[in-house]
Parts: sequence; structure tokens; C-alpha cells
Amino acid sequence: MYKVGIKNSFTAKHFLRGDFDEESLPHSHPYEVEWRCSTKELDENGFSIDIALMKTVLEDVLARIDGRLLNDLPFFEQRQPSVENCAQYISSSILSAPEMKHLITPALSEMEIRIWEAPDAWASYVHSLSV
Repeated sequence: MYKVGIKNSFTAKHFLRGDFDEESLPHSHPYEVEWRCSTKELDENGFSIDIALMKTVLEDVLARIDGRLLNDLPFFEQRQPSVENCAQYISSSILSAPEMKHLITPALSEMEIRIWEAPDAWASYVHSLSV
């Protein structure tokens, strides 16, 4: 199994629903996002996935939420805007990007979105793929 990853960052606001003291008030976080893909094999050129295209896709997805209040996005209407749910949101946004048709191959078995909300705190969402 081969793993390839990239990272990028964005800043977004959110507030948690419920009694979470200051976390219940709108505030922002600088997030670091890692996108990792696992493949079973390499292509004829010795690569597992197109890293440049991964960078483009992730930049486009993060640009849509950079500076936004996550609570305002339809995805979070019925979900807590937690870092776990944010990882799922980014994963589903990546999978729906038109460029993904060039990245999803029979060799791609899994992708993971890991979001760091602090230097010592992260959550991730793993999506298994089968073509």
C-alpha cells in the first residue's frame, strides 16, 4: 500500500450548540488540513496519484469555506460544526469536485482528511473507496 498526502490551511468561524462555555460563542480557528490517499499500486510512471491535482482540488474546497461561519453552511444545519464533522464535510466536498474523476482509479483504496485545530489536537474522517 502506498500513501501520498498534501496539506493546506484555512481559517473559519464556528460555535458549538449546547453548553460549551466560550465554545458556544462564535470564534475562529486556524485549521491545518491534511489529505492522504492510499493506493494499492503505482501507475506506469511510478506514481500513485497526481499530487498537483490534489493540491488544486484541496485549494478550491478550502477557498469556499475560508473565513466563513461553518454554522451557516447547509451541511451543518443538523450537525455540530465539530472538527470531526468538518473533516467529513471537506471529504465529501473533495469527492464531489469535478476533477476527482481524474484521481479516482481502481488503485485508489482510501482517502483520509485530517484536520488540526491546534498543534496538539486533530480529528480525521476516512473514506474507503472501491471502483
